[in-house]
Amino acid sequence: MDLMKWLFSTWTMIRLSGLSGHFFMTISVLAGLLGSYPALKKQKARLHHVHLYSGWAGLLAIVLHATLIIVDSYAPLTIFEVLIPGQASYEPLWNALGTISLYLFGFVLVTSDFLKETLGKTLWKLTHWLVLPAWLLMTAHGLFIGTDTGTLFTTIWYAVSTLTMFTLVLYRMRIRPVQRTRTSAKERSVVR
Repeated sequence: MDLMKWLFSTWTMIRLSGLSGHFFMTISVLAGLLGSYPALKKQKARLHHVHLYSGWAGLLAIVLHATLIIVDSYAPLTIFEVLIPGQASYEPLWNALGTISLYLFGFVLVTSDFLKETLGKTLWKLTHWLVLPAWLLMTAHGLFIGTDTGTLFTTIWYAVSTLTMFTLVLYRMRIRPVQRTRTSAKERSVVR
């Protein structure tokens, strides 16, 4: 098979769009985490742009990935198998994780870019944390049914991205733990 035919085959494009989606979403989540670090306050605007644009690039790559799976002639899935979690004829669990991650990422991007003011800061922050389970689901999807999972490049990518993600999330939780609301003695006496 010649290089151009291989490079532009549907199967190659499915693989590239899936890996690209994972790459861009990883960059987006990592940039978002880094932007919340007080030590990187001067880089916050730059990190926000990386966070925003890589998030949308990742979502577009994932949508392309799902669309190409529907039109692929080698191992096609129907639109319902792709869009309804658990309905895929091939590896229903792992495909469901990919579908759910797509929905979670899409939900977070739409609410963040179009409904942030409507939601208010507290609800927006809560919905924004959905990117972490979305990222985990996407990673599991790629690890367990990705054609390229066994290659050296992909193994290194998944290992480095997962280690980096967990490290930054743990560090983020350490520097900014979830704030508990404290009630004053006066407020507690009213409750009693």
